[in-house]
This record gives sequence, C-alpha cells and structure tokens, in this order.
Amino acid sequence: MSTINRRQSIVLCAAAVLGAPALASSPRFPSQPIKVVVPYPAGGNADNIARVFSKRFGEELKTPVVVDNKGGASGTIGADSVYKANPDGHTLLLTVTSQLTSVPAGVKPTYNAIKDFTPVVGLCVTPLAFAVGEGTGVKSMKELEAWVKGRKVAYGSYGKGTSTHVMQHQLMKQIGAKDAAHVPYRGESPMVADMLGGQVDMGFVGIGQARELQKNGRVRILAVVATQRSEFLPDVPTFTELGYKDLDWSYGVAVYAASKTPEPILKALQDAAKKVMQDPEVQKAYRAQSNQPWLNVSLDEMKKRLVLDTDNWAKALAEVGTIE
Repeated sequence: MSTINRRQSIVLCAAAVLGAPALASSPRFPSQPIKVVVPYPAGGNADNIARVFSKRFGEELKTPVVVDNKGGASGTIGADSVYKANPDGHTLLLTVTSQLTSVPAGVKPTYNAIKDFTPVVGLCVTPLAFAVGEGTGVKSMKELEAWVKGRKVAYGSYGKGTSTHVMQHQLMKQIGAKDAAHVPYRGESPMVADMLGGQVDMGFVGIGQARELQKNGRVRILAVVATQRSEFLPDVPTFTELGYKDLDWSYGVAVYAASKTPEPILKALQDAAKKVMQDPEVQKAYRAQSNQPWLNVSLDEMKKRLVLDTDNWAKALAEVGTIE
C-alpha cells in the first residue's frame, strides 16, 4: 500500500470513530409509538378529530400513533401530562386552543401555555352550538328568555371555569335567568348524555353532534358561538347577530408539542402534520364530522393566537370572578 493510500485509510478510520458518538447521540425519530393526548373523555368532538388525524399521521411517520384520553380539571390534567413527559416528540397534545390558554379559578397548572408549548399544526375551526334539551320545548333564544323567568334551570359545561362555563354564566345574566345552576362535567360526552336525560336543560355542544341530535329531535340548536355563521348550520344565527355580548369566540383545535422538543424533531413533526392536513381525504373526513379544516394557518399565527387567547380569557375570568 502506498504512503498516500495508507494515510487516507488512517484518516477515514479516524473519522468513522470520531463520528460514531455524534451518530449515537441523534437517534432515529420516531423511535417508538407516538402518543397524542386529548384532555377530554372519548366520544367528544376533540376525540373524533384526534382519531382522524392520528391514523393519517401514523402513516406519514411510519409509526403507530395512539390517542390517549386524559380528561379532568378543565383539561389541565392532560396538558400537564404532556408538559411533564420527555420532550422527545413522542408525546403531543391535541386540544381546543381556549382550553390551553384559559386557567380556571382554583386550578393551578404547572405549565405556562405560551412558554411551555409550541404549535405543530392547526386542525379544525370548531364553533360551538348552544342547544337546549327537547324537554324544555324552547325553539329560539327569545323563547328561552321567557322560559327561564321564575323557574330553576340547570346548564352543563365541560368543567368549572372552562370557556363553556364562563360563556354560559355570562349568557344566563344576559337572558335574566335568576336561578340558574351550573353543573360541571369532565367533557362534552357526559354533559350531552345528561342533557338528553333531562338532568340539565342546556349546554354548548360541538356542531357535528348537535346537528345529529337536532335531526333526531333530541335537542334544539338556538345559536352558535362564532364570528360568523357556520357553513354546517347556515340557518342558525350567531349570538352576536342576536344582540348578545362577549359570545363571539372563535374555537380552533390544534396539536402542540413541548417547547423543549429538539428543533429537528419538532420540524419533522410539523412537516408530517402539514402533509396530513393537505390530504383531501383528511379534509373530507373532517367536513363529514361538521368540522371545518383549519387550512393555511401559519405557525407564527398560532403562536400569536396563544398569546391573544391567554390575554382574552384572563380578562373574561377576571370580569366574571369566582363562579360556581
């Protein structure tokens, strides 16, 4: 072997040895199944959104993606579990933005929504429908205002201090309900079950489920919480149209990762999730659920939304005060 070839061999061997630790410190991603935590019980709208996303996301990343429902404490239990998990990209949070950014009175999460989470992808814009049970016989907001006068009524929410609680508390004041009891639940599904059973008279329901229940004569949809009418309920007015205040929140469902997730892994997650949302079949599946795909929203816009929503909900909760 010539002197030159011998020197080249030595250099190549040294490079291989020195490069080994660097390769070992950058394990393949994903190296295990990915868990998508949904901070609500199974069967609700967020859970339905998660099932569609996770199936296609797993195909894109070529690894199993499991939906893990962790309801309770106004959604903070699920979010807290993601915050405390190893920030290696294998544990993600899929939630309604308002759940992440609103902190109910008496609940002290260990995380800070703005500092500790970063967006992966926006999934759906999901206005809420305000519905009353069939037992009320109410067919409009005007009728509801007359119906609540002089009687005890009960409204359900997704938990004490959640956006659904705050908004209905504000609504009860606006319609003059003097004796309205709040009944907190761990999410949409148990609340709807009790509304159908007559234990509560009214509540906010995801549009997809509300449409089906109204079609079967189980509930009546009176209004939607949104800045404009829903494409799935074009005949139902918004609260703003009807003259009610502070009920024009726009709800988005998104996927978040821990802010400490390494940049290469975060980018891999974001790129794969973006491809999922560009899939016409995924968009079709969401529309079949009466969920409008949240397309063309940038990650910067989503970060700004976290800040804006946190500020807005802090003001709303401060105005309402400690509510029961």
